[in-house]
Amino acid sequence: MVATREAMRAAPAAVVTGAGCAGVLGGLAAWLTVRSQLAGEHIVVPPGAARSGGRPVKGPLTAYAEADYNRAVALKATGGRPYGALPDGDPAGPMARDASLLRASLFTSILAFGVAAAGMAVGLVLIVAGRGLARAG
Repeated sequence: MVATREAMRAAPAAVVTGAGCAGVLGGLAAWLTVRSQLAGEHIVVPPGAARSGGRPVKGPLTAYAEADYNRAVALKATGGRPYGALPDGDPAGPMARDASLLRASLFTSILAFGVAAAGMAVGLVLIVAGRGLARAG
């Protein structure tokens, strides 16, 4: 009977710890996948960018620097007007559209990095909580 009670106390700790491990591993896998996909595009932040000039886009900071640079170049080419404010047939339209789409894609990768980091953080919290449950039991 005593062994059964101990097993009943240990089970929640094991489940919480296991869920934490899954969160950390899943977040890490997501982070590495996004990083690999970005690196595979061989994008390099131009030297004229405010930040990270000359560095390959592989992480959230370089992705943000590239997106910021693309926006600045596009706004300069369109006289400060975003793609949606350009009249039909504007010669800068296709370039502004491409810059807008690339910027949106880069921000999607930044968001994916954030979700991966959050998954790892929640996983670590669950591991700590599971260890606490195991010690309390």
